[in-house]
Amino acid sequence: MTTPAHVAASPEPAGAARHPRLAVVTHLERDVDEVGFPLDIPGADGLRALRERILTQIGARLLPRLKDEAAPAVVVLGGSTGVGKSTLVNSLLGDDVTEASVLRPTTRNPIVAIHPQDLPLVEGRPITELADVVTHDDVPAGLALLDAPDLNSVDARNRSLANQLLETADLWVFVTSASRYGDALPWQLLGEAHSRGITTAVVLNRVPSEVLAQVRKDLMGRLDGLGLGSAPLFVISDAGPHEGPLDRAAVAELAAWLRLVSDRHRGAGVVRRTNRGIWAGLREELARLADGADAQVDAVSALRRRAEEAAEEPAKELRKALADGRAGLGAPTTRWLSLASSGGPLAPLVRRRVLPSLLPGRVQEAREKAAAALADETAAAVRLLVADALRRAAAGVRQAWSDPDLGAERLMAAVAENGGADATARDVVDGWRAAVRDQVGDGDRTLRGGGLAALVQTGAAGVAGAADAAARLAPGAVAQAREDLLDRAEAAVRAVLDPYLTQLEDLPVQPGTALRLRATELKEHA
Repeated sequence: MTTPAHVAASPEPAGAARHPRLAVVTHLERDVDEVGFPLDIPGADGLRALRERILTQIGARLLPRLKDEAAPAVVVLGGSTGVGKSTLVNSLLGDDVTEASVLRPTTRNPIVAIHPQDLPLVEGRPITELADVVTHDDVPAGLALLDAPDLNSVDARNRSLANQLLETADLWVFVTSASRYGDALPWQLLGEAHSRGITTAVVLNRVPSEVLAQVRKDLMGRLDGLGLGSAPLFVISDAGPHEGPLDRAAVAELAAWLRLVSDRHRGAGVVRRTNRGIWAGLREELARLADGADAQVDAVSALRRRAEEAAEEPAKELRKALADGRAGLGAPTTRWLSLASSGGPLAPLVRRRVLPSLLPGRVQEAREKAAAALADETAAAVRLLVADALRRAAAGVRQAWSDPDLGAERLMAAVAENGGADATARDVVDGWRAAVRDQVGDGDRTLRGGGLAALVQTGAAGVAGAADAAARLAPGAVAQAREDLLDRAEAAVRAVLDPYLTQLEDLPVQPGTALRLRATELKEHA
């Protein structure tokens, strides 16, 4: 009968021999887990899949085997939808231990069936996290029969789980049918399993007698092409419409072979052969991961360099434009000439000596308003220059990062488009103007209440006449204000890089050095 087994984690068996590779593989699992392939550079998808497959192989198969080789050998029955895997398991055991259906529920959990005496040997093992465990007296002792989800399941989670379960296999029984044996995906995985030294067998299920010879011949040709011509092949005739397990005679040959495999010594031999086949392939796969990890590191360096280069030119051009007084050209200079011409409120400022006014209150107020208006106009011109440089820097970075060989599309999507250039420019200029007011103070009797600061700002922005007038009233203030403006504006442009560089800093990339070291250690323990 069938008994559900609810298994829980258990410590390593007392007295278990410690395999010399155990420490190496334990460290290898950590190193593979830490390496990442976050950039979508060419080949990254394949490397991510390879990384997950290696982690599954290590966690679900290699480490448990290294800790305890006495655990039952895992026999995975895998194949496409509708080839009869579940019916085959039920038929081998003469009992309904796993749900069989033409329209299989996509949420069906995989089942691993073991002999009751093997239950303590799988407790706490990763296989119990991937599949529901049932015990049955007719499971050959020393084997765990695992009915995997369909390899071509419409449910992505099931497809992923099927691939994970194949990594736990000591032996893979490839189940196919007369109508499905040409499916490409199972053959691809069968070839990969064979290349990694996993023992394989093939079941040709549900075969009508009239096409048996043709299908068998074609199937054998495919197996020969993969180097699997010597793999056991079991043919099960089409039983037609029926419910429940097949007649035991239909699966007798397969059942007898599984009993041979289940012999404790033979089962351990399957495990050892599979393990031997894995190490060389694993070292090659680690080399691929290491090369891919190095490529990610190189791509991060290239992205950082290109981003910095993209911001460099706008930052330098802005600094030069402000140093040359470009913000003071045009309207600000015209406004100055009008305000400082004979009779204008700022006219006294261009004279060498400023005489006391007969109407100091009104004249002073007019000068203050004129200076403030002029400062506002030049500040607007400065903001335009700064905002333009900010936009060019952001566009340059995004253009530099759009190279598909650098794989930064997802990083750019995480950085908001620079729609705040105007606001940033306003903050830069407002901060600068506040600093100038603090620097200049309250002014003197000629310009008070911020008027002198406004004159210094205007001169620092590039209006030559205002610079000359301010230099007489506050020596050195214009040069200091101009230098402060240049530093603030350039820093703002370079700060465009910050969200992009932050994305790079958070990426889980590291060189493949540790992976190469582990591959070397595995070879030393061969």
